[in-house]
Amino acid sequence: MRLALLAAAATGVQVGSALVASEAVVAEVGAGRLGFLRYGLALIFLLPFALRSIGPSVGKYDLLPIALIGIGQFGVLIALLNVAVLYSSSARVSLVFATLPVVTLAIGWARSGSGVTPRIFAAIICSVIGVAVLLAGDALSGRLAASDLIGLGCAALATLTAALCSNLYGPYLRRYGVVKVSVIAMAASLAPLGLLGMIEAHGTAVADWPAATFFLIGFIGLSSGIGYLMWLYALANAPAGIVTAFLALSPITAVAFSVIWLDMRASGALALALVLIIGGLAFTGIRSQPKPENRILPE
Repeated sequence: MRLALLAAAATGVQVGSALVASEAVVAEVGAGRLGFLRYGLALIFLLPFALRSIGPSVGKYDLLPIALIGIGQFGVLIALLNVAVLYSSSARVSLVFATLPVVTLAIGWARSGSGVTPRIFAAIICSVIGVAVLLAGDALSGRLAASDLIGLGCAALATLTAALCSNLYGPYLRRYGVVKVSVIAMAASLAPLGLLGMIEAHGTAVADWPAATFFLIGFIGLSSGIGYLMWLYALANAPAGIVTAFLALSPITAVAFSVIWLDMRASGALALALVLIIGGLAFTGIRSQPKPENRILPE
């Protein structure tokens, strides 16, 4: 249990650090091209694990729906997040994305009436209030520009996409296992991401990229593959409600790295939002809860 929670915490840190790294290179690389490279590298890392996994092979009639969900989970989602950090800061984007658990639970309620314990619900609501404080505080202080609204809108759409795909994945994950389904879904997303990379206006020629850009792209891709495995291990060995709450570590990580490496100035609203999100995370981790049916997958 303790190792599973450490894996969940490490995944939260990975999500936040990958968003900061994406913010640093997305204008140079392009949103679609960065997504293609990210999940191309992650797929290379995960493929050996999928080939060695046990269980039934994926049925031919399930390949298309899994691929379509994968285009949403790994294609549309990551493209939206890359556009989000192109127009707004990774700190703000990660705070919006930290609402993924409550959005996923809301869709689950709408689809099947599945429930959640009051403790976990209260913790997630605390995170949502933190995001509201951030947006309201920055808007009142004049820190929220029109471009930020575009970025945060894309982050909200990315969160909704991830929540919807997480609910749709359920039967296929139970039937074939997470690694096999994820590899097929991830491979399917490469085609639309590659097409977006070819037609988008943002980005510079690969020959003009400095060494730091190649390093950051490698970090984003490999950390995504490693982070995904850690996330799956955590979900298999700890209650999903507690595991998903560790996504709250992503905005904490993003803010810390943005201040250190991107010279971002933390506002009072941002600080208060972080306190609320950390409080929600601590409140959730007080006691283990029963495991809900929906498994929430990170970006």
